Amino acid sequence: MIPLALLLVLLPAPPDATWDWPTEGDHRVLRDFRAPNSPWGPGHRGLDLSASHPNIVAPANGVVSFSGLVATRGVLTLRTPEGILISMEPVESLVKLGEQVEAGDLIARVQPGHCAQLCLHLGLREDGEYRSARRELGILQRSVLLPLGDYARG
Repeated sequence: MIPLALLLVLLPAPPDATWDWPTEGDHRVLRDFRAPNSPWGPGHRGLDLSASHPNIVAPANGVVSFSGLVATRGVLTLRTPEGILISMEPVESLVKLGEQVEAGDLIARVQPGHCAQLCLHLGLREDGEYRSARRELGILQRSVLLPLGDYARG
């Protein structure tokens, strides 16, 4: 059996972040992405990121493709050059529809009300499908293998 310390040394490091972290303060996920079972099913189609200050910066280069209210919440969506849609809420937008932004530019101020503490809901859509932005933020989680036991029997 391989000792745990040796195994941790042999595992490759998670990839570096390709996006800027959009909130100030600790880089913490307060609520993780949870894919729905169907396109209209319940789930959590984004990451709730801790924010110690209201300033929100663009996580990536892009063009503002939406800025407005959705169900009484301010939403800001950027379209990256690769066609990925990055949505942030609840925010007060500081940029206008069609405006080009660069990663790190101040683009919004987060508003209270989504979490018990100040947080930003960050959603990612690629080819019309929601997925987690963990890879882009450089916070991949390692897979955890469970014992076979009853899981194999279904």
